[in-house]
Amino acid sequence: MNEQVLGHFLRYKREHANLADYSVNADTRRRTPGLTRDEVASMGHVSVDWYTRIEQGRTGATPSFEVLADLCRVLRFSQPETDYVFNLVGLVSPQSEEASISGAAWTLLQAHNPEPAFIMDQNLTVIATNHSFQRLYGNWDTLPPLQRNWVWRTFKSSAFRDRLSGWVQYAHYVTGVFRKVYSSDADSKVLLQVYTAIKADPVFAAAWDDLVVSDFHVQHMLVNSQTVGELYLVENVLGLPGTHQYVVFEDAGDQSTGTKFKQLAGADE
Repeated sequence: MNEQVLGHFLRYKREHANLADYSVNADTRRRTPGLTRDEVASMGHVSVDWYTRIEQGRTGATPSFEVLADLCRVLRFSQPETDYVFNLVGLVSPQSEEASISGAAWTLLQAHNPEPAFIMDQNLTVIATNHSFQRLYGNWDTLPPLQRNWVWRTFKSSAFRDRLSGWVQYAHYVTGVFRKVYSSDADSKVLLQVYTAIKADPVFAAAWDDLVVSDFHVQHMLVNSQTVGELYLVENVLGLPGTHQYVVFEDAGDQSTGTKFKQLAGADE
């Protein structure tokens, strides 16, 4: 760990904090620009001495996860700034709950019509879909969060299981991704809820016991649409820069599927 780099960053952010965001006395006679060390320590529930040691970059002054998370909260760090300071001390950054998406991401999603696309948050819960996704898989807007989870859907949606050829192989892949994501946030109540819901499934249990671990990678899928028949899909997952969200594209894998997507765009699934 580089204590000096962390301390310098904390001091800079403290001294440049906007006092209008805090319930402190913004007296013009203040000797310190921004917040004082005492104020940050008080709001961060740490002693002034310990915070001073951290900010001064003294050897061995390594904040715990909880202390650093509180300091990030007090100093109004953005998610990239939070990621940065947690990287400095070799800890996994707490991930913000991002229930909304940017306008640019929404535009990207809709521009992918007539092919399905959707966006997942850091817990792999679907938070936005385009029109073609809804035509193929139904409208998820009214479903509770658990039932919109990509992993939950893979194992608990009988409609998805029945319509996907090679479901077992896909389920092993999803399990591997889930294990890796879960390892980055072992205290997540959302991921625990997903695990609890699917742990009894024999395919999941077998893959989990085999310690399958996977990154996202291209998937070739055959999905049966009740309206237009079999669709050959190529599924790609991309991380959205500056977020902990993922956009998933299900592109036509052949000309026939491309034609069927155009037909599907004007038909009810």
